[in-house]
Amino acid sequence: MTTIEDFRTNLVSYAERVQRVREHIKNEEATKVALILPFIALLGYDDRDPTEVSAEHAADFSDKYKNRVDYAILKEMNPIIAIECKSVGNGKKDDRGQLKSYFNASKSVKLGILTDGIVYDFFVDSEEPNMMDDDPFLIIDFEKISKAQVSDTAIEGLYALTKSKFDPDTIAENARRSLTHRAFFDYLSKQFTEPSIDFTRFLLKENDIKHIRSHALEGYRSITKAAFNDVFTSNVLKKLDISPSLPKQPARIENTPASTPIELPAPPPTTGIVTSEAEIAAFESIRRHLAFLSAGNSLTFDAISDVKFRDYQGKMVVFYRQERKGRLIDIIEARDGTIKFIIVDGDDFTPVSDLVQSGERLRALFEKRIGEFA
Repeated sequence: MTTIEDFRTNLVSYAERVQRVREHIKNEEATKVALILPFIALLGYDDRDPTEVSAEHAADFSDKYKNRVDYAILKEMNPIIAIECKSVGNGKKDDRGQLKSYFNASKSVKLGILTDGIVYDFFVDSEEPNMMDDDPFLIIDFEKISKAQVSDTAIEGLYALTKSKFDPDTIAENARRSLTHRAFFDYLSKQFTEPSIDFTRFLLKENDIKHIRSHALEGYRSITKAAFNDVFTSNVLKKLDISPSLPKQPARIENTPASTPIELPAPPPTTGIVTSEAEIAAFESIRRHLAFLSAGNSLTFDAISDVKFRDYQGKMVVFYRQERKGRLIDIIEARDGTIKFIIVDGDDFTPVSDLVQSGERLRALFEKRIGEFA
């Protein structure tokens, strides 16, 4: 039985293959052969066994009205998973009707998949038996997976659909849980970014803080947002075993001790290079910010342990795995102790004074470096 870690590794390898071959695929049949059949095999099903994977499978209301899907995965010769395929880049929304008709006609089908070989939408009948939901409970995008932009929840959801794990009798209930989880996640993410007045009132009530005038609620919204940030940072960064305090103004770092031992590259003994506490604090602030930017993405979060530095006269080079190939950002300490950052991407050197404001650029560069080493 494939473990989830092995499955994750295979999934990433498959995603990288998809990206390599997608430009050479010109029609639906090529999409099936090059992308979708290998995906079926990735889930553990034998695409060469017609008793397990049936092409052009039909479900009939009558002899006159026949409903077909491109592939049906069978159990004891009864379809349990229906897969409708479209060619790469042609979109999928307009083709839900065909999959839905087959789903509704086949009483044994418990999972419908609509795909163009890149993005896979997974449907169940969570609201009414044998009536396919309008919205997917799970979406897998292999372009995002190839860029390490996938959550643990998505990978676990797909792993549950592999041959050894898939249970037709419980998939609808699991899908309902997944949809609820997504709704909660979206709601809390929104509150994390911009807490609403109603949510702030809820927290005040839960903490027995009463008699708050309406004009004072805005101040409590700010407190709510700050508390959210502190909870997130302190809990997530425990996995990295580093200090959870991210400086609000990282342009100036003075006498900040390192919170954990840092792996120092050993310079030649005659260089005279001394790594200052301010440089180490700046390096840690970069790792903390990468952790913050990697929320919900275990691949990028785990990769932070491979972020290192090498100190030179006048600058510290921060990199992922290898200094030249994985260079991320330079730390420059002025004589007065002021710290400056320079994001380095090839020949592009961009000075930044605030890591927070440059977060998206740093995240994109970090994901790019991870992809280059994959």
